[in-house]
Amino acid sequence: MKTRRLIFCLLILLLTIIISCGPTMVATQVNKPAEINVKGIKKIAVVDFNGPENSGNLAASLLTTKLLNSHFFQIFERSKIDMILEEHKLAMSGVVDESTARKVGQLLGVDGLIFGEVVSFRVEPDQTGVEKVEKKVGTGKYRIVIRNKKKVREEIKKTVLVDQHYIIRRGTVAITFRVVNIETGELIASKAKSKSYDSGKLIEGRGQLKPRDAILHDLMNEIVEDFARQIAPYSVTENLALESGKGAIKVGVQYARNGLWDEAIDAFQTAVNQQPQDSNSHYNLGVAYQVVGDYDNAEKEFNKAIALKNKNLYFRALSNLRKQRLEQEKLRQQVGN
Repeated sequence: MKTRRLIFCLLILLLTIIISCGPTMVATQVNKPAEINVKGIKKIAVVDFNGPENSGNLAASLLTTKLLNSHFFQIFERSKIDMILEEHKLAMSGVVDESTARKVGQLLGVDGLIFGEVVSFRVEPDQTGVEKVEKKVGTGKYRIVIRNKKKVREEIKKTVLVDQHYIIRRGTVAITFRVVNIETGELIASKAKSKSYDSGKLIEGRGQLKPRDAILHDLMNEIVEDFARQIAPYSVTENLALESGKGAIKVGVQYARNGLWDEAIDAFQTAVNQQPQDSNSHYNLGVAYQVVGDYDNAEKEFNKAIALKNKNLYFRALSNLRKQRLEQEKLRQQVGN
């Protein structure tokens, strides 16, 4: 018994050492460029989309909010759009299309206009069904079994097929987006996006179905979020791996965990000075330089780490750095337009 307990304790200790020696994940915010460079457009208006029920207004409102949060465009107030269009006898359903977008944009005094159509906005009638499943049931007969060195009386079970009722709920939202440059009249973006929801088989008496309104709202929100990221820069959280270590490396990791990257650089540089042949120190210093945007020094440190140890983590870091470098150049071009 003592031997088994000793082995168990040693396994726990070994697992603790392995975990403590592994990479430490640190979250950081990274700015990403838009997929489409809407060159020359700074002030933009989002008019109501065509669509069933109130879906067109919902799509335009969600998109306006997301573009406002991007802080990339000046957004024309939606509360003033209907008033201006009404003044010019244009407040009618479906008035904005590719042929009228430029005129509407000129009336609003914007550089770009976004309009479109909610093509699908529905939750299908629930699908119900019955399937046969195996179930253990009692037989009314008993037997004696040994449990924990004691005799206990246990009912004998048998397997039978029983009916199991289920329900499935599905929904679909599809939207087309268009962006027009008012000065040139050019259609600079045209995207069609769709998303679907499937609850899977929900067994009767287990859990609750997602409400229909929530399904439609969530699907539309995802679609609008995707499109907003195509025309405006955005920020995402990325997890970066830092090598664990003692002394200055440990201090640097603690600084990094708290978002103090300048201090982390100083600590990792100290670790490099103390142990120039330690690949972990060079790698961590490279990560810290990458986070603050010093890509030249980041690449130098990653290459030094690779020269000292051919580790996949280091090669992936170098590859990701070069990708991020290209993205940031693209982002600078977009912000500078």
